[in-house]
Amino acid sequence: MIYFDNAATTYPKPESVYEALNKANREMAFNAGRGSYKKARELSAKIDETRSLLADIVKANKDNVILKTSSTSALNNIILGIDWKENDNIYVSPFEHNSVMRPLEHIKKQYHINIITLPFNKKTWEIEQEAWNLFALKKPKCVICSSKSNVTGYELPTKEIFREAKKYNSITILDASQSFGVDKTITKENTDFIIFAGHKSLYASFGIAGFLKLSKVELKTVEFGGTGSDSLNLNMPEEEPNKYESGSKNIVAILGLNESLKWLKNTNVKQKEEELTQYLYKQLKQIPKMIIYTPDNEKKCIGLLSINIEGYSAEEVGSILDEEFNIAVRTGYHCAPIVHDFINSKQYNGTVRISLNYFNTKEQIDTLIKALKSL
Repeated sequence: MIYFDNAATTYPKPESVYEALNKANREMAFNAGRGSYKKARELSAKIDETRSLLADIVKANKDNVILKTSSTSALNNIILGIDWKENDNIYVSPFEHNSVMRPLEHIKKQYHINIITLPFNKKTWEIEQEAWNLFALKKPKCVICSSKSNVTGYELPTKEIFREAKKYNSITILDASQSFGVDKTITKENTDFIIFAGHKSLYASFGIAGFLKLSKVELKTVEFGGTGSDSLNLNMPEEEPNKYESGSKNIVAILGLNESLKWLKNTNVKQKEEELTQYLYKQLKQIPKMIIYTPDNEKKCIGLLSINIEGYSAEEVGSILDEEFNIAVRTGYHCAPIVHDFINSKQYNGTVRISLNYFNTKEQIDTLIKALKSL
């Protein structure tokens, strides 16, 4: 199988990650923080090391790192934990995932907040200056943006957006599920929370993700349970990160992430993704009736491209690639409810998403192009 669904989860992983996962399952699958024996203490030290490796990416403190099982869980903890008031204004980009939009829809019904989509130019995909007028007229309580669209690969101008939002003391949340660890330009500047997903850009396994809490914004606790400490107290601890981390940690996934973070420090994934994306784009442009969803400057889309072919639905293209050529792509709406109006892809029932990773090759892209040309 030729695999082009890396925006869902990167595959394959580095060999060192597979080795770490295997060793962890066989020799280290114990409950860290809940035992006084030697192995439990060793694993607690490994968890701390993993926190430090994650924090180092944006020069934060390891105590800023909150470990969860998925980026969806992380976003729920943040969004449901904010102290909302009636008529608060929340701004989102047109590129947001349902892990943002569905929790927001829930609190909209509960607190009667306003969800406002930031205006982006449909030709250039740049943020419109009108957005700053909106901020002045309807002051933002919170601004949530993806670092990179999971549908188009577009890298959003989040630094500019968050800089403007902070003029109003807005809470700023960066969903970096698609790029944390790969995009070295991500920083903690003007950012209160950064979300990461182990199984995506961090090249680790399922079951480990989380967020960096980078400011003093207080969150209500929305998950309750054992933390391995202060067990006679029926209240959740107040200190971070324990305040947000109930339940047994997925130590196997954490040890895999520990290894992938070390691999990423010595591997220029971004450069390889840029090279492959440009190669893919040039090949796709040669195919008749091909629609490629990019702005005027296609180089702003990195790591993945969404396409359609006139005369076919997205699902039909994906099925043909799978059944006749053993090529895996993702089709449909990709859990992103707003972007398809922005790029005008609903007539095709979404898009065919071709998402790349460090281990893909130009030869694999050539095979894909040959298959698409046969349609």
